[in-house]
Amino acid sequence: FSQALREVHVFATSSDMFIESVKPWILAKDPKRLGHLWEILYQLVESLRIIAILISPVLPKAAHGIFDQLNWKMELSGKEERFSLADAQWGKLPDGHVVGKPVPLFPRIEK
Repeated sequence: FSQALREVHVFATSSDMFIESVKPWILAKDPKRLGHLWEILYQLVESLRIIAILISPVLPKAAHGIFDQLNWKMELSGKEERFSLADAQWGKLPDGHVVGKPVPLFPRIEK
């Protein structure tokens, strides 16, 4: 599992770096760039959906927390039970999908 989790971490870090580089909070202020903003937000949500599927065997509570926030239910993927690796294929999130309310998944670590 350790190598698999390292790969998920690399993917999550790459997604985070992508968001930092495209700065969607700035795009949101420009009405002419809203189409581009929606594309970026789709990429972010799709990345989170895939990360949740990949971590679900080892971090099930965190994965379910992500699924809840993404408003992603088993029935949306045509499943009745666990997700499989095939469900982590890019592009399975339908266009126009509405996400749930964001809440912290892990407690803040105070220094």
